[in-house]
Amino acid sequence: MYHRTIEPAVSTPPTDPGMFVTGRSFAHQLEMLVQRYTLVTMDTFGEWLAGRVRFALPPCALTFDDGWADNYDVAFPLLKRFGAPATIFLITGSIGHPGMLAWEQIEEMESAGVSFGSHTVTHALLGHCTRDEVRFELEESKRVLGSRLKRPSGWFCFPKGSHSEEACDLVREYYSGSVTTVPGWVSTGDDPTRLRRIGIHEDMTATAGLFSWRLAQLR
Repeated sequence: MYHRTIEPAVSTPPTDPGMFVTGRSFAHQLEMLVQRYTLVTMDTFGEWLAGRVRFALPPCALTFDDGWADNYDVAFPLLKRFGAPATIFLITGSIGHPGMLAWEQIEEMESAGVSFGSHTVTHALLGHCTRDEVRFELEESKRVLGSRLKRPSGWFCFPKGSHSEEACDLVREYYSGSVTTVPGWVSTGDDPTRLRRIGIHEDMTATAGLFSWRLAQLR
């Protein structure tokens, strides 16, 4: 689970260290991941989760939350260099806003193999929303992505991991599954509407040793 990818030269990085990695760190992480795992989109990961496909190496899905513009500026060139697919979960109501991805960038990235899924319309915390509010966030974001993308992902991402039994039930109506912020690895047979992820951020993964420790501690 990633959010932002920034360059070290940025003078005012995000104040929350859990929100970013540097481009240098991301490059080192990709170098390690491509040697140890089969990197896949969330849709392919879902096929593995359901037991429909197998891989020689364990599958790993790189996910980015929100749709920050630096995913295009910093992460995208590195993903192409390493031949690494990824899934970016977009807040559809924020597309084109300052600091966020624009449709032109999204379309270019999709053409190069990056997948895009829903992260709601407004980044609402669905675990605290009414049923009608949850349905709107799921349905409208899916509609927008379907109208602009050639291959919208069938996967959804809960903002800040906030979910409820009712929200998960509604996800099943619209999506193949959903990811949370609960830390941990995923195994075949896990509930596809409550998939765990491993949060990767600069203060805990800036070196190869720290990155390996982060992965191992959650295995």
